[in-house]
Amino acid sequence: MKKWKVGLVAASLSVAMLVAGCSESDQVEADGESVKLQLGHAMSEGTPAADLIGEMAENVKEQTDGRVEFDVYPNSQLGSETEMIEQVQMGTMGSAAIMVGTMQSLDMKMAIEDLPYMWKDIDHARAAYDGEFGDYLADVMAEQNLKQIGYLEWGYRHITNNKKPIVKPEDMEGLKIRVAESSLRIDAFEQVGALPTAMAFSEVYGALQQGVLDAQENPLANIVAPKFDEVQDYLSLTGHFYNTVMLMVNNDTWEKISPEDQEIILKEAERISKEVRTQNDAMQEEYLNTLKERGMEINDDVDTAAFREAMLPVYEKWEKEHFGEELMDIYDEASGW
Repeated sequence: MKKWKVGLVAASLSVAMLVAGCSESDQVEADGESVKLQLGHAMSEGTPAADLIGEMAENVKEQTDGRVEFDVYPNSQLGSETEMIEQVQMGTMGSAAIMVGTMQSLDMKMAIEDLPYMWKDIDHARAAYDGEFGDYLADVMAEQNLKQIGYLEWGYRHITNNKKPIVKPEDMEGLKIRVAESSLRIDAFEQVGALPTAMAFSEVYGALQQGVLDAQENPLANIVAPKFDEVQDYLSLTGHFYNTVMLMVNNDTWEKISPEDQEIILKEAERISKEVRTQNDAMQEEYLNTLKERGMEINDDVDTAAFREAMLPVYEKWEKEHFGEELMDIYDEASGW
């Protein structure tokens, strides 16, 4: 079931404060036989990942005969990603779907997802999350009282702006661009002279409309669904970050669910993880055509090699300061470079 709330910044903050102040019993109801828990995320409805989460919730409720019910809140209705993950960790919210990189608020190792141009191609990216790399990140979050139940592909991120097509790193100089709450993303964009600002997704459209920002970056699905074309003129297919969303449940809440129902949840999470990739592949051309029809100028002539070269200094810095040799070795083995 989806809840509708006012999308204003003040309302979002009020809701986040209200949720943070609630007791666990207000957010996770468990009577020994059934568990009802909120599932918050920042993704726009109408995107494959968001719609499949809703589908998973419906299927889990049906297949468990109502013993487990996810109450889904999209569009950052329960706060920013950082606020939501903290709520799940504390148990004031039962579950969430959060971009892996945002989880650096709990452990800086999770910022590794935001290394620019980190995968040689999408097949290497997907295999990494299905393998040892994905397992390592899940173990990091397990230490934070969070049970990883699946990964959902969010995809490659591209830049939209109101100034000009972005072809080479120099075109980013002085561009005021919104980024998600990630120190590494800020660092990467500063390498090419941009002026990045961390901001909750729910605030981005208004900031672009008012001219507070020049640009933003998101996967195609999350450019089409919130209609950023109404407040942005240019789309450049930079593909600078590849993002994945971790589906998670508070570990204490997870233990209240029977093993049989846990298995149902895990199977549903695995199913939608595969399905979101299929839909993402099928929808790319349609997204581009939609944006063209809406009047956006699309630039696919981006010097991605130059962008990667310009942003590479963050690799050594972040390995030394945050990631460590073990995690970087696992990444290097999976990267394809």
